[in-house]
Amino acid sequence: MDILDNKDSKIGIVISTIDSPSTTKISFVGVNKEIHKGEYIQIKYKQGILIGLVIDVVKTNRYFENNDSVKEFENNNIDIKDQFPVSDWEFLEGVVKPLGVFNEGMFLRSTYPVSPGQEVYLADINILKKFLHLKEDGIFLGNIQNPSLEVKFDINRLLQKHLAILAQSGAGKSYLTSVLLEELLSRPEEKGGVATILFDTHGEYSHFSEVLSSSNNSNNLNYKDYSFKTKKINSKDIKIGCSSLSAEFYYSLLPNLSHAQKRELSKIISKLQEDKKHGAGPFDLKDIIKEINSSDIKENISSILISALYELDSYKLFGKIDFPSIFDIVSLNNLTIIDISKEINKKKKQIILYYFAHKLFYARVNSNVIVPPFLLVVEEAHQFAPESASRDKALAKGILETIAREGRKFGACICLISQRPVHLSTTVLSQANTHIILRITNPYDLNHIAQSSEGLDQKSMDMITSLRVGEALIVGEASSYPVFFKVRKKNSIDSCLDVTLSSLSKSYLDFKMSKDKDVSAFI
Repeated sequence: MDILDNKDSKIGIVISTIDSPSTTKISFVGVNKEIHKGEYIQIKYKQGILIGLVIDVVKTNRYFENNDSVKEFENNNIDIKDQFPVSDWEFLEGVVKPLGVFNEGMFLRSTYPVSPGQEVYLADINILKKFLHLKEDGIFLGNIQNPSLEVKFDINRLLQKHLAILAQSGAGKSYLTSVLLEELLSRPEEKGGVATILFDTHGEYSHFSEVLSSSNNSNNLNYKDYSFKTKKINSKDIKIGCSSLSAEFYYSLLPNLSHAQKRELSKIISKLQEDKKHGAGPFDLKDIIKEINSSDIKENISSILISALYELDSYKLFGKIDFPSIFDIVSLNNLTIIDISKEINKKKKQIILYYFAHKLFYARVNSNVIVPPFLLVVEEAHQFAPESASRDKALAKGILETIAREGRKFGACICLISQRPVHLSTTVLSQANTHIILRITNPYDLNHIAQSSEGLDQKSMDMITSLRVGEALIVGEASSYPVFFKVRKKNSIDSCLDVTLSSLSKSYLDFKMSKDKDVSAFI
């Protein structure tokens, strides 16, 4: 039976109002069924089947429309419900935003209004899947509630043109990111995937590398173990090999050098690299400083170079050879976590991200078979690619913008995660063609998103502020049409940071009581 002949799926009748039906708005009255905000509906259309999204629901009753009459009844202690059949005149009015028209497998724009009196139905699941570009073997992020439908996006549409996950603190962006990681780690190789490198600024994803053991905790039986596909690297263990860095790379790390200083540094780097070819071996920052001291460079230039190089050396980040090598951190359908949560120095964090992003991207550009296609997940992206900051305080911004502009051609993808999109580079954010937005209420952040996201109208923006924790809106390349969904339950164990204030207080009291007992026993 065609759904448009199925009375069980009928939810309303199109009505005529001052400004609808039009090509941008349709109002309908509910018939024997509840109407819910966020439902997808369909209506017969001259060009096929019109698909729409319920963006608001209003409850009306003619007996309560006149304020004076209601007040008069109340003042005379008369219950209006005893005088009139009030319940018989209460009804729901749904407000629909037309999304498009489905006709013989093609999707068209709505260019002509439907007629008052036409029947409104819940959208057919099979048509809705095609309309929203959902795929059976796609990335499963959550569920649409009305009609009930799993949200599974094509990995190419979701990631290849970059992704941004935006939400205020506590709205569930880390939870959603964990769900995305689970999907990428669980993806069969024959279906295609990416190597995922995540820069963890708060230590929220370390649980992916933890080996689950039922002997330690029976609750672990309810979770999946991703440790065999996850590698965690602590920032304190990272070494950047000076021998493999070009002079231009040093210029990026030291953006305030003058042309004369760059020229002299370039000569020193070239000499050390030439010596390396003739058996001198790899070199580090101390070797560069030593070479500068023994050269005939003018003191006013050498002193500045040495001071700048000593600052780099103070980060304890540079050595003679790389550790780890980029070839050790990228593996198809595997996850590498670069844990920078223990780092306080912001510039050191910037250098780590810049180094790995630069090496990975140009490995794909120069010979894309060296490393597999990759997804770079950047937490707190607004810190690494701020909208306005000096070059020395945003070292990673340039490479992130480069990957955002050109990465899709080379299999280099970015996932930006931010709770303050207003501070995030517009260049980077606008190049992320798919945005997943959870609850945001800050008007400055909302305005910044509206300027960077295609397909977001004011009605959708208004709905973002009313999203509950774990609810999301996706717009852009992944679906072409706005999709509101509930994020699915994750399969990985909870992060050690997913704790409540009361549980932290209990842990503190338990620790304090244990210490007090130890002191008493000693005395």
